[in-house]
Amino acid sequence: MEKVRVMLHQDQIKNKRSGFKPWRLGGTIALLLLATACGSQAAPAGPVDGQEGKAPAGAYPRTIVTSGKHEVVVPAKPERIAALSLDTAEMALELADPSRFVVAPRSLDNEQLSVHAAQGKLIGTKITGATKLDPEQVLSYKPDLVLMTTIHDGEKDADPILKQAGIPVLTFKEWGTVRQIMDQLNLIGQALGEEEKAKAVTDRMKSKLEAARNKVEKRKAVSKPTVLVLSPVGPNTGPYMMGPDNISSDLVRLAGGVPAAEAMGLPRTTKATIEQIIQADPDCILLSDWEGKKEQAFRELTGNPGWSALKAVKEGRVRVMAAKQLVNANPAVVDSIAEIADVLEPASGVKKEAGA
Repeated sequence: MEKVRVMLHQDQIKNKRSGFKPWRLGGTIALLLLATACGSQAAPAGPVDGQEGKAPAGAYPRTIVTSGKHEVVVPAKPERIAALSLDTAEMALELADPSRFVVAPRSLDNEQLSVHAAQGKLIGTKITGATKLDPEQVLSYKPDLVLMTTIHDGEKDADPILKQAGIPVLTFKEWGTVRQIMDQLNLIGQALGEEEKAKAVTDRMKSKLEAARNKVEKRKAVSKPTVLVLSPVGPNTGPYMMGPDNISSDLVRLAGGVPAAEAMGLPRTTKATIEQIIQADPDCILLSDWEGKKEQAFRELTGNPGWSALKAVKEGRVRVMAAKQLVNANPAVVDSIAEIADVLEPASGVKKEAGA
């Protein structure tokens, strides 16, 4: 049995903000490593007959190279997946049965946020991720692969600690475009041993993208309408204007519009104020619904007298869409492009043919 040594440095595991207790980590990691060392049945890395030293397709161990050129070695096909961020959980559930997951974020159960809420409910253990992610808790589930996105502070702090524990960790920085979704879904497919499923999903996405592109090109727009996307960024946060790094900006562009955040010069997602919205006066407004409350969730804006004076409001170009359709990255967002294009249609300056 190969001995595994894990060296943890105190300066790498101190995390006052999360309240993480480093002296408790040793026991958890010891149990994890013992289980891994005794129970792992990774495929041999040596030569295979007829392959001249190359592992056959689908064999493990395998090395995954992320977009940041970071190499992650996955020793065996993962059967204890910890998907700690909503976006990574959504991608993995496109490819793997819920029985292969040991933990997922609580937000996965929200039908407004997740396209895999029904499958997510079959995963027994849920934790709070994002700002309150506890690496010690994650280690206690003995995962053989961790998938996460380092957007929030809790995720950023947990990432190096989990990697120090010797577990394969695939970390993603952002899911801001449909292209990133497809590329990173393929990486997750490689790690999970589900490359063919990943290719099938991305092929469907490409087909829908092409159909949406053809629809937008046929509109023959004189000008591109500006589109403001408003959304909460967490429970009880109130509305924010979504920034250029959110997937909604790419969806708006693909639908033939211009993200209002871009036109306003916003570098990031920013708390919404009625004064800024009035000044921007966008052609269209998309409201991201997190809780099924629709426009009621935005009453601090919609109740202001200035709201009714907005061009988009007066011309009926305000649309409520579920968060999973608009601001949360998942393969199904390609279906939203055509819907957004329909919202933009009256504002696009389309020249209809005579008799149309």
